[in-house]
Amino acid sequence: MSRLKTAAIICHGLAITPMLIGGLIYALRDSYFSYHAAATSYTWDELAPGIQILFRAMLNGAGSLMLLIALTLILLLMIPFRQNQRWCFWAIPLIGISTILITIRAGISVELNSSSNMPWPWLLIVVGLFTSGLFLSYKK
Repeated sequence: MSRLKTAAIICHGLAITPMLIGGLIYALRDSYFSYHAAATSYTWDELAPGIQILFRAMLNGAGSLMLLIALTLILLLMIPFRQNQRWCFWAIPLIGISTILITIRAGISVELNSSSNMPWPWLLIVVGLFTSGLFLSYKK
């Protein structure tokens, strides 16, 4: 495997890591974070039990989907990418960037409509890593 292909795998792996960790955290979370509390103006304990169930289901569902996508991307990196199947050179960043842009959009929407400071700006680094991985995949 070439150095550039190895660098592409590293870029994609670095981009996938926060998706994997974040997905796992959200999938297992039993309450929301401080930035969610700032957006709703309620602490977790102030929410009615039904609202807590709804928030927990949404957080766990979103986390589970992020975890699933991260695991799918890892599988794509481990098998077709390493076998030099060119379709996955585009598939990996397309799936990854699309997923992260959805997350960024949600964060910006909450931030614009509440007093919350959502932690979305650092996700732009993830987009950059996926983009770098794409270009490194095609370098000879």
